[in-house]
Amino acid sequence: MGYLTVRGNAEFEFTEKKSQFIGRVFYTPTEAEAKDAVARVRAADPEARHHVFAYVIHDGTVRMSDDGEPSGTGGAPTLNAIQKNGLEDVTVVVTRHFGGILLGAGGLVRAYAKAAAGALEAAEKTEAVEFIDFTVSFPYSKTGTVTYHAEKLEIPINDRSFSDTVIFSMTAEEPAFCALKEAFAEDISIVFTEAGRRIAPR
Repeated sequence: MGYLTVRGNAEFEFTEKKSQFIGRVFYTPTEAEAKDAVARVRAADPEARHHVFAYVIHDGTVRMSDDGEPSGTGGAPTLNAIQKNGLEDVTVVVTRHFGGILLGAGGLVRAYAKAAAGALEAAEKTEAVEFIDFTVSFPYSKTGTVTYHAEKLEIPINDRSFSDTVIFSMTAEEPAFCALKEAFAEDISIVFTEAGRRIAPR
């Protein structure tokens, strides 16, 4: 069963009472990658006063930080924007360059919510699904047949190896993988070997 996430990164920027807010969205399938995304934003913009963030990982990990803003004014509205969109494996970092005018608690909540929502709106949404990495080995004489069925099922051939036999390295969602195996179920000269399974954006 898939779930909604983002493909790649996105950004949204605006100014509120001379304070600049920059919302950034990242696809982060692990907490380590989420922390790395936050660290990269901090390193790239060290002069900013605040780097508020929130992330939701599919394994159930949820974190947020006000990063020095009054409690509840930054992290919570940023996290709410992610959850409102029903997204997982997503990190949002909102950077604020202080412009000298205080916004008040309500103003901060609205500004961080706007920055997070704007960045998420700019992000490309997609479904994260399980992919199977596998190899297919077969005699040279079957190359055309295997290639035909792979193209018919829209399964990309990532790598081709030619030695005593031909080996195709491929990646597919489970329904396509099963359909390809079924096409050659009665041919013992064609051997399928799973190399691993992973969740990734479609």
